[in-house]
Amino acid sequence: MLSEFSYKTRNHNINTLKTEPLDVLVIGGGIVGAGLIRDLMLNGGIKAGLIEKGDFASGTSGSSSQLIHGGFRYIAKRDIALVKQSRREREILHHIAPNLVKPLPLAILRYKGDPYPLAGIQLAARYYNHLSKSDEVEKSKLLRDVNKIHSLVGPVLADGLKGCVILWDSTVDDSRLTLATLKDAHVHGGVVANYVQFEDYVSQPDSTSQLYRITAKDSITGETFEIETRKIVSTTGPWTDQLWKKDPCYDETSRLVSKNAQGIHLILPNCLGGDTSVKHGLILLTQTEKSYNSKQRGIFVLPGEHDTSIIGTTETTPEGDPESARPTSDEVVYLLSEAQRVFPNMTLDNSSIIGSYAGVRPLIASNGSENASDKQNFVSREHIITESASGIIYVYGGKLTTHRLIAEETADYLAESLSVPRDCKTSVKPLPSAISEDVGRKGDHIEKITNKALSDDEKERLVQRYGSQGYYAIEEFISQDATLAEPVSPSLPFVKAEILYTYRGEMAITIDDILWRRTRIGWARGQGLDLAQEIAQFIGERHEWNQSRISAEIDKYKRRIHWLNANM
Repeated sequence: MLSEFSYKTRNHNINTLKTEPLDVLVIGGGIVGAGLIRDLMLNGGIKAGLIEKGDFASGTSGSSSQLIHGGFRYIAKRDIALVKQSRREREILHHIAPNLVKPLPLAILRYKGDPYPLAGIQLAARYYNHLSKSDEVEKSKLLRDVNKIHSLVGPVLADGLKGCVILWDSTVDDSRLTLATLKDAHVHGGVVANYVQFEDYVSQPDSTSQLYRITAKDSITGETFEIETRKIVSTTGPWTDQLWKKDPCYDETSRLVSKNAQGIHLILPNCLGGDTSVKHGLILLTQTEKSYNSKQRGIFVLPGEHDTSIIGTTETTPEGDPESARPTSDEVVYLLSEAQRVFPNMTLDNSSIIGSYAGVRPLIASNGSENASDKQNFVSREHIITESASGIIYVYGGKLTTHRLIAEETADYLAESLSVPRDCKTSVKPLPSAISEDVGRKGDHIEKITNKALSDDEKERLVQRYGSQGYYAIEEFISQDATLAEPVSPSLPFVKAEILYTYRGEMAITIDDILWRRTRIGWARGQGLDLAQEIAQFIGERHEWNQSRISAEIDKYKRRIHWLNANM
């Protein structure tokens, strides 16, 4: 049965935001904001809402390396507490979202002239594994035989290859994890809406009212309205300083830095091979910096969807505001040259690039935890949770892996300040978009799924992507209209029913939402430019978009892709 989470849900939630005061308003619909409102709703006793000025996960939370990782590099810095914390969070995410967060072996390649001896890397990898309760299969190992390395990861550069160490992290579709987290908040009463932008403060709590009043704008209709709430939390990532500048207590001190904050990734044809059924990723040290006598950087080459590989990331200063982040020509040349060096048997140039994306990290300034106007600070190396003198709570920094813990810490403080009993359940309760126990792993659930219009492989893919609840909703669409089992493209696995589901069950509002974040069709060859017309027409026919709306959606998506790729 479909639990509707559509544009109709959004409209209803906006009306609720207009008319019913909240206990907590979360501003920012990335992974940290999603984690926070989920925690608050599972806790009970708190009425919370969330607004996001764009689509959910349309900022940094949808532009990551797609990794849940324990921070292996922090072992060298002897920050063991942080590594333990991240490893524990990885295990929790495996438990609550097993179809989205999946183990990934990573081969750390070492070439002649690279720092750090192989034996030292292996020792650190063993300790890394020891810090978690991973399955016995997740054992680190050292390989020196080039042929064995090629059998795992494909024909990487053999000249000067001294060996590799295998360690385990996890891969995830960051946009889908954010969405699944928000949907769980919705199921438990959270009032969430995308395309609603915070505008300004109207009033603060005083002797006559214990509520903040803010103005917000519906970016779809253009309507401006007010929201009343007892507490406000900013989880806006690299946009946090923009919100801080509107705080009545703003003291002209920035909390974030932009230097080395932008990271880009290139989507390339599949570079990774190997003879095993388990896909491996790569971690390698770059060579470009040697020309400038600079320290080598580590970059990833990871298996992507649709027979692609993802390579990244960079550390550059973004040009302009976070929303204008896109790959620069220098960043593209840098990553391509490194990819070509490691995969000499492939031709990797600008014409090879399938797509790219960029995100801005919310890096904390050195003064971020020392501001005199702050009433409270909860500080770690990775994030700060602080309350300004005006009572606005800000979450600075953070990362995908530890988002649940950051949300838990923030919810702890909110529950105490609201005098609500605290009962955090987010570490044990699975997400509704996860595979439920009655569905299980491949082979266990196929017999329970009776729709004959889909092959077993298609059923498995849908369950893995949307979880059991999402799958059953898609199956219901197909049982009502068998034509919805038809593929949207002969070269991609997506069927029409799941496109419909993203609109009715995942609050996709635009074609960009569907192609770029809900399905990742925009990350496949062609980037959905060849399918935008068909998909917009398909959605339009079922939801009464007129031809003007259809044309506008197509044009907007094409302009965005061309803008994103302009420097390639």
